Amino acid sequence: MSAAALTVSTRGPRASVLAALAVLYAAQGVPLGFAVEYLPVVLRRAGFSLTELAALGLLQLPWQAKALWAGLADHPRVRPHGRGALLGLQLLLALTVASYGLFHGREALRPWLALTLLAAFLASTQDVFVDAFAVRSLGPAERGYGNAAQIGGYRVGMILGGGGMLVLSAQLSPSLTVGLCGALIALAGVGAFALRDGALEVSRALPPPRGTVLELLRGMVRREAWKVAALALTFKLGMHAAGVLVKPMLVDAGWSQASIGWVAVNLGTGAAVAGSLLGGFLHQRLGDRRGLSLAAVLQAVSLLPLLVAYGTGLPRGLTALALVSDHLASGAASTMLFAALMRATRPDRAALHYTLLTSLNALALALGGFLGAGLGEHVGLLPTFSVSVGLCLGPLWFLRGWEAQAEASAGDASR
Repeated sequence: MSAAALTVSTRGPRASVLAALAVLYAAQGVPLGFAVEYLPVVLRRAGFSLTELAALGLLQLPWQAKALWAGLADHPRVRPHGRGALLGLQLLLALTVASYGLFHGREALRPWLALTLLAAFLASTQDVFVDAFAVRSLGPAERGYGNAAQIGGYRVGMILGGGGMLVLSAQLSPSLTVGLCGALIALAGVGAFALRDGALEVSRALPPPRGTVLELLRGMVRREAWKVAALALTFKLGMHAAGVLVKPMLVDAGWSQASIGWVAVNLGTGAAVAGSLLGGFLHQRLGDRRGLSLAAVLQAVSLLPLLVAYGTGLPRGLTALALVSDHLASGAASTMLFAALMRATRPDRAALHYTLLTSLNALALALGGFLGAGLGEHVGLLPTFSVSVGLCLGPLWFLRGWEAQAEASAGDASR
């Protein structure tokens, strides 16, 4: 059965499916926001170095390793029970996040790190099931908007778990704050039951996964399709290398915790949500190759205001504008990247194949973080931002012949 034969809809986006995707992706963004937005600020104030902060990325290892168990969601006996699995994962994730409030003071560090690792495992597993539903249920006319819900939803979750924690923890007790985050995640579980009908019908109509996992991996690196994986790995590398520097840079400049929360996290992430919507709009009109080309250029250009802001002493207004520019471009680029990767995914192996592709992007988050932190420590922030601009433009080379590469990647299901 070809990928084209499995298309669910060529109509406009269905509001119920898009809303379900948005709330489910938001749920997995909460613990990620806590790990990458809240903890770096708290630990930097405790005297941790840039390299030590970059090591926090290791706690997100399940996002890179989830391919080891992603194939479970492709099993014919598991597909019909996907919504139940999602609900169970949501509740466990909510309980894990709420448990942060049980620990306080200096003794809280180790339990927090352990809970961060567990939350990453649960959120990444939830992501496998949600991605599989999205790949199978979104038709070509829905894909860009569906990915806008994907990126926008998880960015909203990051606001709640990152900037929301930074701001609210100054007003409310930390226990109450994380309790509210856990409650929101539990409420988002109802989104699992909105993913019905179309997604499940496609899952049941699919043939059993063809070929072994090793054959899938070989297909991803063969001549006809290798650029898909290369693009997934490199497209956001420059933005990740620059992004790891922002919060420590603001702490070192004397910004207060609340200011970082409002400007660097909430305002920036809000711009990323707007960017994800813009990316969905642009993808519908430009398609994969032209949209990705524009996004690569936008990412590079968006870092230039950060260079200027840092060089002028990080004035509040200019820095806020620079962060809005950076996050707006990043959100749009992420939406267009994930929409393109969905097109290149085998429907019969949607959970595993799409997980492998997005795991390469997650790997770029860790690699970019260590690259940016290492360069920042040894050569300074200004040269590191300049290198990041160049890294944003590098993936343009992989877009030559993109359509044929994407079709070969997704067409393996019919081989």
